[in-house]
Amino acid sequence: MNAFTTRKDGDTLRCVLCGRQYDALARSCASCDGALLRMSYARRRFQPMQRTGIFKYLHWLPSRRGIETEIGPVVYQSEGLAGFLGLRRLYIGINGYCPERGAFNITGTFKDFEALPTLLYLQEHGVTRVILASAGNTGRAFAYAARMLGFRLDIIVPEAMAHKLWLPVKPAEAVRLTVVADSRDYSKAIELCGLAAREFGIPDEGGARNVARRDGMGTAMLEYARIVGALPDHYFQAVGSGTGAIAAWEASLRLIADGRFGDRLPRLHLAQNAPFTPIHDAWTNGKKIHPRRNIREQLARIARIKADVLANRNPPFSVAGGVRDALEATNGLTYSVTNREASAACKLFERTECFTPSAAASVAVAALVQAVRAGRIGRDDAVFLHVTGGGLDRLRKDYHIHRLQPGLRVPVARVTARSVSRLGGWFAS
Repeated sequence: MNAFTTRKDGDTLRCVLCGRQYDALARSCASCDGALLRMSYARRRFQPMQRTGIFKYLHWLPSRRGIETEIGPVVYQSEGLAGFLGLRRLYIGINGYCPERGAFNITGTFKDFEALPTLLYLQEHGVTRVILASAGNTGRAFAYAARMLGFRLDIIVPEAMAHKLWLPVKPAEAVRLTVVADSRDYSKAIELCGLAAREFGIPDEGGARNVARRDGMGTAMLEYARIVGALPDHYFQAVGSGTGAIAAWEASLRLIADGRFGDRLPRLHLAQNAPFTPIHDAWTNGKKIHPRRNIREQLARIARIKADVLANRNPPFSVAGGVRDALEATNGLTYSVTNREASAACKLFERTECFTPSAAASVAVAALVQAVRAGRIGRDDAVFLHVTGGGLDRLRKDYHIHRLQPGLRVPVARVTARSVSRLGGWFAS
């Protein structure tokens, strides 16, 4: 593994509201009701490095250190899907596994863009072990990055999603998997993760509050700007937590500050899989999200969606700097996409772009179809469709797949502080 560094003098972590400066590993502002923190980079000019992969954007990533890797964002101008939809300037970010397009996300998801910058940033500040909750994709990406970097990692997933925890290489022994038994509730995995982190003093990676994760995902927008030379008019993505949407917004703000990429933010178009659409419902109805209200009904809805990686009951919607602020700043729109619409969109994308998008990415494609049919997109508008994963069939042909085997099963009823305190033999070892 070849590593390289760059000077980062003057980079600061600041509250999005009051501007107060924080130490590198802080997650929220103590003075502003938990507002998100955002990196303020000393280098305001957008200047990619002459390298391959995600770390060509190291100047706008929080770590000083990067590694040579093929993993990085890919953006190209569409012909097939663009022709079908009647769009002259449709660009697609294809961030799964598609060697023909130069996309080498080895876990089949853009979560690779989060994992590598995060673990490098943590290592830089003396952290060598973290714990995280996942619905599948994030855990897979972090497991691969942890193996690359020699990092110790505890992953917690709902048991129904444990089959998504695999790697195209042999897993490292320092990567350990815990499942919440008989559960498909991502929020329960998040709860167990928080309890274990506090009980045993294991750092958690921070989720949406982790600036390295957001800035890593934001490289997709940076790649669009590098390829096109401007910001798009519209940005489409499927969302669960909405962290990727926040990342796209923040990257756009930096590009506007540069002065060479226009002065108007891309309009965010965020899609969710019906019937579980908490962000869409909250934005459409002007209400808050209540993750603990009608939990049985929420879980029943989650069980009915195809893109279960989007099933986050408690996304960072109302927090300052979160999803609602991103939608307000960009005059954004949200979409509710049925399983049938997502399946049709998947087939359409396969036919027109010769790539099989993930279930979540198919939701984004379906939202674009909805928007075009509703007249929300002009024929000459610049559109960025972010296909955040896919190509798994091809990946399985090119690599031998290794499943991560659970080392611990925790029944849902035992996701309590008292029960977790008895698991020291696993988490404290």
